[in-house]
Amino acid sequence: MRLTSLRSKIFLLVGLTLFMGAVVVLLITQRDMTRTVIASEELAVHNVLHLLVADSEARWGGLLTDKISTVRTARGQLVQLSATINSVFATHARQVENGTLSTAAAQRLALEWINNLPTSQQRYSFVFDRNLITLASGRPEMRGQSLADLKDFKGHGLAATAHQEARTTGQSFAIYRWPASGSAPKNELRYAYFGYFEPWDWAFAITDDARGIVTQFDQRRNEMEASISDVLGSLRLAKSGFAFIIKGDDQLLSPLPSAHAGLLDAQETSSKQTLRQLLRQTPANGDIGTLDFHPIQGKGAWQISAVQFKPLGWTIVAAVPAKDLTSAATELRNRLVWVFLAVLLVSLAIAWALSARLTRPLQQLSDFARALPEQDLSRASPIPGHIARLPHKQPDEVGRLAATFIFMDQQLREKIASLMRETSSRQRFESELNIARDIQMGLLPIPLPRNVLEKVDLYATMIPAKEVGGDLYDYFLLPDGRLCFAIGDVSDKGVPAALFMAVTRTLIRASAEDETDPARLMERVNNRLSENNPNVMFVTLVLGVLDLATGDLDWANGGHPPLCIVQTDGSLRLLEGRSGPACGVQEDLPYKSFSTRLAPGEILLGYTDGITEAVGPDGSLYGEPRLFARLAGLQQASSQTLTTTLLQDVHEFVQQTEQSDDITLIAAKRATP
Repeated sequence: MRLTSLRSKIFLLVGLTLFMGAVVVLLITQRDMTRTVIASEELAVHNVLHLLVADSEARWGGLLTDKISTVRTARGQLVQLSATINSVFATHARQVENGTLSTAAAQRLALEWINNLPTSQQRYSFVFDRNLITLASGRPEMRGQSLADLKDFKGHGLAATAHQEARTTGQSFAIYRWPASGSAPKNELRYAYFGYFEPWDWAFAITDDARGIVTQFDQRRNEMEASISDVLGSLRLAKSGFAFIIKGDDQLLSPLPSAHAGLLDAQETSSKQTLRQLLRQTPANGDIGTLDFHPIQGKGAWQISAVQFKPLGWTIVAAVPAKDLTSAATELRNRLVWVFLAVLLVSLAIAWALSARLTRPLQQLSDFARALPEQDLSRASPIPGHIARLPHKQPDEVGRLAATFIFMDQQLREKIASLMRETSSRQRFESELNIARDIQMGLLPIPLPRNVLEKVDLYATMIPAKEVGGDLYDYFLLPDGRLCFAIGDVSDKGVPAALFMAVTRTLIRASAEDETDPARLMERVNNRLSENNPNVMFVTLVLGVLDLATGDLDWANGGHPPLCIVQTDGSLRLLEGRSGPACGVQEDLPYKSFSTRLAPGEILLGYTDGITEAVGPDGSLYGEPRLFARLAGLQQASSQTLTTTLLQDVHEFVQQTEQSDDITLIAAKRATP
């Protein structure tokens, strides 16, 4: 062994010490050595059992995977046929819409098509209504029959469950047994795929026989058992031990060796029970059980280890003659005695010399590391000479450890200098973000003139989630004296969203100079935002125009939460019209304008999803129901009071949870005469 690595030196020192201790232990007690070797042999037997269990689990898992793959393939065929049925139904439904057929005639044609659909005894289709009555079927005996009493494999009502799932999700899948009829000896095992045709509230199914899948599964299981039997036949434990498997029906998966063919039915000396009976008491929790078996008629004792494999109901058994366990220990003891005595004295001398040589450079490195925190790491400092020479003097782990310490010293000094530079850079960046926040807040509109505020009480606020945000609001007077207002939410956060928000606000004001219709105004904004939008950002937006004299309100909504009106009796009214998608996604999209009237004393409220998606300490959302409940009854409040009250309720809901999205509110209350 070459002493060129610290690992080899330490291994030699520890190894020699262990050898010396082993000699002492070996001379004091032979029994302990025997137990150790026996334990090793027993561990080997247990490892074999674990490997057999793992192999059985792997093969069983593969078998189940094949079964699942077969079922999925068959299911895919049913899904394709389901799409065809749905297409035919949809064709008849369109004929009803076009006036070509009446509903009754179209349904009759669809059911006749199902009745005459080419099927086989194994695969056919049927249709049933919400009352679970079969309307049509490839099997004539099913027509008009109630499916209410038919159960799936889980014991649930097959038709009711399938109808509900198909109506909710568009599809359902179930395995069931169809009651036997005629000469059939027992119920048919079948599987079915269910679809739902909404216009007529029909559920339809395509069903097929599942016995072929079961037969294929049984065949592959037999092949698996044959393969495991071959493995058991070639497996040997210790010198003459062997393994075997007892199946759930008390039959052997593979025969015992001919020399021990009667072992399973031999009786134990003390309990008078056969080995077969004792193995039935193996724990069912998957742990390995071990027993000493002394047959009445036999040449020696056996050590029997067994474990149950529950998925297949197998008992996996390892049988090893007791003499095989002790013979290895005896041979090992005889070989090691003379070897240990020969190397004992040499080991003591070598260990003494190596200990001093190994610990000296380590002590030097320890002193160097202990003094390192006391130094000024912000400037360079020379490495002590005895440490700097270690990488060249010690071509092993000690030398590499010394090189690592030297590298660590250099890196610490460089990282501290870099940290100081990054700290300065971060402070500068934070200062720039604060300036950007001030600029963004400066883009928000100034309060309206007093004569306008006498007609409408207007208040708006924006609370960014970061230093700058992507929400926006704006209000200004049009040339004709009407009030134009906007509220929106950009698809991102931070600086990119703030820039997109600024561009959107600028486009709104620029486009409003010669266009007052909200829908046309939104079309212009959308086209300009979509012209050059490499990052595919978008903004949900509401544009509204309010006539301060009459209360007439025209608005357009591009993918934004609807405006809410608090009426004078305290109830709420939502302006739920959707004009088109969010702005910035695609050019030349048409937008629709909506109109209503804001009565005197009513409050118009616009908000972003930072309100409804505010997250509480338990992860729940603030939500629209709580928002609407809080707004109800605030008809007497001013716009600012209503906004402040709502923000306070959101703050109480989220408590100390960090704000995850920008929050923006705009409220306008029409003055009463």
